Amino acid sequence: MPRSHGTRRKARSILTKDNVVRGISYLLHDYKVGDKVIIDVDPREQTTTPHRRFHGRIGVVKEVGRRTLKVSVMFGDKEKILQTFLNHVRPLAVEA
Repeated sequence: MPRSHGTRRKARSILTKDNVVRGISYLLHDYKVGDKVIIDVDPREQTTTPHRRFHGRIGVVKEVGRRTLKVSVMFGDKEKILQTFLNHVRPLAVEA
């Protein structure tokens, strides 16, 4: 049997849904260019899912669409641009 080398390989603990109910609260945030967000992969939605290596990283919103965001994430020395749905990101709560 050949080995699987897909993008969701070895990601059982990262890409599993907790008992936390997400609801539709991710639709209520208004993102603006320059906002900082946390990449938080929602395993219930497979389309436009960021790669598991970006899970938990902090990025900056570069472009806002109707249903998507383009987020810039620094990965090592390089800047990676992720295009993802709103349910795969959450705003960074900065305490004053």
